[in-house]
Amino acid sequence: MATLGGVIRWRAARYDLKDAAIDSAWTLARGKRSEENPTALERKFNDIRSEATWRRRATKTARTVAGHFIAQALGVVSLVLMVGGVLLAGVGFFWR
Repeated sequence: MATLGGVIRWRAARYDLKDAAIDSAWTLARGKRSEENPTALERKFNDIRSEATWRRRATKTARTVAGHFIAQALGVVSLVLMVGGVLLAGVGFFWR
């Protein structure tokens, strides 16, 4: 159960804008941002901006925002699964 929670958290992290913001801040703080190495938020923004029409940009933006909120919900689910897995392991270890 804990492993499943870890896998869910790992897969959902790519859609989480909060993680992208933290990664962007860390890139800027280290001075690693350049034209060839944009921050995570800049990459997401450039991906949306590269769409040909405003309708496709709006669709991509909506999918990005929906993915962020789904990632937040899956983050809570994964945390519950990981805690449950650790508790089950503890009960199995100490139960005699």
